[in-house]
Amino acid sequence: MEQKPGRGWGVVAGLAMAAMVFSVLSPGLLIFLPLSLMLVALPPRRPGLVALGAILAGAAFTGAARDALWYFERGWALVLGAWFVFFVVAWPSARFISRALAALAAAAASAALVLARLPSGWRNLDWTLSRRVRDAAADAASVWAGATSLGDWAAQVAGSLYRVAEIQVIIQPALAALASMAALGVAWWAYRRLSVRDRAPLGSLREFRFRDDLIWVLIVGILLVVLPLGESAVRAGSNLLAFMGALYMLRGVAVLLVLLGVHGAGGAIVAAVALFLLYPVVLTASVVLGVTDTWFDLRARRSAVRPGS
Repeated sequence: MEQKPGRGWGVVAGLAMAAMVFSVLSPGLLIFLPLSLMLVALPPRRPGLVALGAILAGAAFTGAARDALWYFERGWALVLGAWFVFFVVAWPSARFISRALAALAAAAASAALVLARLPSGWRNLDWTLSRRVRDAAADAASVWAGATSLGDWAAQVAGSLYRVAEIQVIIQPALAALASMAALGVAWWAYRRLSVRDRAPLGSLREFRFRDDLIWVLIVGILLVVLPLGESAVRAGSNLLAFMGALYMLRGVAVLLVLLGVHGAGGAIVAAVALFLLYPVVLTASVVLGVTDTWFDLRARRSAVRPGS
């Protein structure tokens, strides 16, 4: 029996959570500024939706500017959203993931050009974002350290938060990129649901895939880390590996759900429980499956073996 497409609540909830967890920038801005551009610039341009888009954009710029990061957060979200709208119009046959990756690459190139023209632009931004990560870790650690009833376990958790924060500092560009992709997914889902009543704007997790030639980005990341090219190259490679590793992990999870024959919301639940209980094994296996799917298209092989599945 053919299954009716779901509403995609599980996928969009997972994307919203990813945007909140990964982002060193404001997840609200990453979601609502691109959404406002979609509502205003893309058809069907209903008056009510255009007004909603204008309200969302206006709300993002209310209040006095506090520092350079205030401008960067809003500028990044606007440029990201503008590039995504451009690729929606210029690339009508593409899937969401292709448009989102293209918009992310174009926005990153635009930001790099702007930062290159500012004195110590990237260094100042990196320092500001790193301070935000460390301050958040310090606040969380102080809460755990104050939980004297938990004894040594609370102190261990507090120490782990500092170690995780240092990892976040190193790969914060990759985390910001992943959060931006997730936020674009939420914005696209909301736009399609509001404008054309699309039941499944993003499809299911089982269908997640992206261009196979992006494997070269992963290979470049490995080379930058392995070859003796200096600290900057190692950090750049680490960010490429973190970003592509997350994408290949999701692709591997999609393959695994197809191989196991898991459908609907059950797939997300199974993936979440497995990752929580056996995260080192599941994480590694998912990345390996995702990379392998680049060459062998494991889901197509599964369909060929079981045509009626």
